[in-house]
Amino acid sequence: MEVPTQTSDLQAQLLTWRGEVDEVRNNIRSMRSRLEEIVPLQANPERMAGIEHFQNQFIRQLEVADEMCHDLKQSAKSMGNNNPAFIHQDRPIEDFNTMQDRMQVFHKLHNELKGEFHQFESFK
Repeated sequence: MEVPTQTSDLQAQLLTWRGEVDEVRNNIRSMRSRLEEIVPLQANPERMAGIEHFQNQFIRQLEVADEMCHDLKQSAKSMGNNNPAFIHQDRPIEDFNTMQDRMQVFHKLHNELKGEFHQFESFK
């Protein structure tokens, strides 16, 4: 993906990414609800270990989504002040490419978790 050169293009991309992060959050909440439906049906210790694994993964991925959302808000705020740099004190974002890479990794990890969960969910 090419780096947008206009501030308005950057802001549009940030809004798109925020929408994608919100979509991932909703997807995780949905998977967590389905996991809660599985819990009462399972007594197998091996299956319970899988349930705990997914509970932890969902918590962590929601934390990462919160961090991404925060960083995207900070980037948009920075641009709103006519400073198009992506800067945040505790998690520096050097440039657009860094944020783009982070979003790609975020999506990759989410898709892997989603696939793993669907496989777990279908195994009875």
